[in-house]
Amino acid sequence: MALAALLRPLAALWVALGLVAALVGLAAFGLGERHLAPLFGATLMVGVVPGCLILAASRSMPVGASALDALVLGLLAWITIPLLAAVPFYLSGYFDAVDSLFEAYSSVTTTGAILLPPEDLPRSLVLWRAVLSWLGGFATVLLAIAVFAALDSDIPAIRRSTLLTIQPDDVFSHLRLAATRIILVYAVLTSIIWLALILTGNTPFIAITLAFGSISTGGYAPFSGGLDEHLGAVSITLVMLGCLVGAVNFSLYWDALRDRKAWLDIDLAGIAILVTVLAAFFIIASPGYLLQNLARAVFVVTTSGYAYGTAAMPVLVAAIFIAMIGGAAGSTTGGIKISRIMLLWRRMDVELATLADPSVVRPMSFRARPAPDRALIAIWSYVLAFLFALGIGTILLTLTGLNFEHGFIAMAAALANVGPLYQEAAIGWDWDRMSDGAKLVLIPAMILGRLEVLAALAAVWALFIRK
Repeated sequence: MALAALLRPLAALWVALGLVAALVGLAAFGLGERHLAPLFGATLMVGVVPGCLILAASRSMPVGASALDALVLGLLAWITIPLLAAVPFYLSGYFDAVDSLFEAYSSVTTTGAILLPPEDLPRSLVLWRAVLSWLGGFATVLLAIAVFAALDSDIPAIRRSTLLTIQPDDVFSHLRLAATRIILVYAVLTSIIWLALILTGNTPFIAITLAFGSISTGGYAPFSGGLDEHLGAVSITLVMLGCLVGAVNFSLYWDALRDRKAWLDIDLAGIAILVTVLAAFFIIASPGYLLQNLARAVFVVTTSGYAYGTAAMPVLVAAIFIAMIGGAAGSTTGGIKISRIMLLWRRMDVELATLADPSVVRPMSFRARPAPDRALIAIWSYVLAFLFALGIGTILLTLTGLNFEHGFIAMAAALANVGPLYQEAAIGWDWDRMSDGAKLVLIPAMILGRLEVLAALAAVWALFIRK
């Protein structure tokens, strides 16, 4: 597929972002910040004007695309959309150019790393952060279900989806249908969380920010510090539920409308195991605080990373590695994904059984489907690529002046898209204390995390090397 043909769907995304920016600009009036409305109008202009021109010029171009072509579109979208989204941050005067880019990429990739606390920003910019995170969560789910699923030819059960029938030779033929179904589920679930937070005594602004930040697992809140400093137990429980909703494969919600057995899913069991294990660690370190420790575990496993008190360093180290696993494939979470870890675990079980009794033949399966060796090779390749990116990124961050410990934690947080965890684990450090060079290293790491590393490399190959 020619690069020019990709510009049409990319331009449509620019127009959509511009229209969303216009809505946030209108919200600025309602928040008493009408002087900031033109900032979002700037994003409206830089998104809608070139987008409409490209759409008009490419009206007769075909838009069919293979999964690999759609992956290139995803890469271009993750690069260009935050550039447009950075305009209000920069024009506000609160951020310089590099900081504006960092905030925008952090928001759209649902990493949730912030440079200035919400109390130091106008509420419309805080809302803009949360809206971008919500849109990034939707884009992540759509990419996983409509594009990555078509690439999983060896073991399609990793991203089980009945939302649509994947056609690897023309992903775009069903992309609109997938987007419509996903946004319907996504918006309804967000609205339920928002209304529940309002009914528990939160203002509409606090409720919408927390609803957007939780279901997208971006970890955004309209205040700094731990949630227990601002919210009651019921509200915190709702935020936890929102994060868990975002950590589940969104196709399950569609399946559950027709078959209740859809909830008997291995990813849900994996999430429950990780939350239980990490909560036990927190409880051992801080006995007697059940809700607090359970909330900490949920926020780590779902890669939302909401701050909730402090914990001992050994437990935080465990939290960092568990966060790198992430939630279910087809969810808004970052990380390697539970399905891959489960497959590797089953492979280890088979290998141990073979060592114990070489005559035993135990075929590998996953979700009642065969799991051939080439599928395991692909998963091992992904895990090794993730670890390689983690190592190289850590080295680059140390070259910018960070010590090894902070560089490792920051790169792990960026690749797993769990930014708030860095501020808790790297005690005494915040993202704003990093140099511009470190921030520029972390921006591509956030994109790699959203595109799942190997997929990002495949997109780069398809864009620059493939004939």
